[in-house]
Amino acid sequence: MYQSRIRPKNDDRKNVNTTLSQSLYKEIKSLAARLDRPANDLLEEGMRHVIEKYKKKRT
Repeated sequence: MYQSRIRPKNDDRKNVNTTLSQSLYKEIKSLAARLDRPANDLLEEGMRHVIEKYKKKRT
């Protein structure tokens, strides 16, 4: 079985497939390059930010 050497398998993670606007994806890739971070990390950070934002509104 293939195993990535970049990001080891982690049973706590889930692969997802979605669509984004081309301009948003381009901005994320550019920002990731400037910050020397994977684009996936920025997407996950953004998702966590949205979840926290709406959790606060419920309480």
